[in-house]
Amino acid sequence: MKPYMRWAYGLILFGLGLFMLERFGLSTLSGPQHAGVHLDPNLLSAMVIAPIALVFAGCIVFMVGKMRRY
Repeated sequence: MKPYMRWAYGLILFGLGLFMLERFGLSTLSGPQHAGVHLDPNLLSAMVIAPIALVFAGCIVFMVGKMRRY
């Protein structure tokens, strides 16, 4: 596998894993009656933006790596 493919695959996989972990954690924190812990908006924003940024970075690495090969 080419190095840029490994890097892009790793970023995307890590971003999706972080997204799934974040969704599981928030659903666990909310509790059964959805009256759970309220998180700081800054922390919540970082938890949402980080996985999206990782997936986006993986797509950029893939596209740039593909263009440099041709």
